[in-house]
Amino acid sequence: MNNLLKMERYQLLRNRTYWFGMLGVFLIGFMTAETYVPEVMGPSGGAATSLTDIFNGMVYDSTFLLIFISSIAALIFGQEFSCRTLSQEVCAGHTRRQIFISKVVSYLAAFNLMALVYPVSGCIREFSRFGIASEDLFLYHVSKAVFYSFMLNSAVFLIAIFLCCCFQNAAKAVAVTAVVTFVLSLYLGYGLMLKLPVSFLPTFQIREALIIPGFLTVPAFLVAAVWMAVLLSVSWGIFCKCDLK
Repeated sequence: MNNLLKMERYQLLRNRTYWFGMLGVFLIGFMTAETYVPEVMGPSGGAATSLTDIFNGMVYDSTFLLIFISSIAALIFGQEFSCRTLSQEVCAGHTRRQIFISKVVSYLAAFNLMALVYPVSGCIREFSRFGIASEDLFLYHVSKAVFYSFMLNSAVFLIAIFLCCCFQNAAKAVAVTAVVTFVLSLYLGYGLMLKLPVSFLPTFQIREALIIPGFLTVPAFLVAAVWMAVLLSVSWGIFCKCDLK
């Protein structure tokens, strides 16, 4: 299992599409960081006064960025079906359970890292303006944002994995993933304006977690647990029936 995880990480790290995506996210964050200075994203509003405001604001506002990242995840994972990479792993003697777990762990780690490049690049851009006034406070807020971003964004990225298992085709998986994540993003935006129920969305819970003063927020854990449990179970059920021979 450990060898399979290492192989999965190696395959992702040598994938050009992944690195082009990483570069794209970095450039987007670096070029747009200045727009977060006049007004911090979120209900509090006001001008940014520290790097913490920049980091939290960019995590808060990364909903539409997830469309781009999820599509890249669907493209790379979908190609493993289209190019019969998974079949080769089965022929190499790995069980479906080992393959599925290694894919999920590797992809969630890799694409959560890509998502975090966005606020990091913004902080790099604005470091000369704000510096770090309090290292402990900055690390606390960054740790909190990273924790909830990883937990709740993972639920979003599992949509791409689920759709890849359904279609077993890169082009179809990318198209449907982009549409689904775009619709969810639109629903969040209009839902907030029209007072529609949005608390079940992982992207909404990320925003709520950043606003709440304390570290732990139960609704975020519940939403993440439900989304991940459902998507993992149905994805695994479909993956077991895939023709990988």
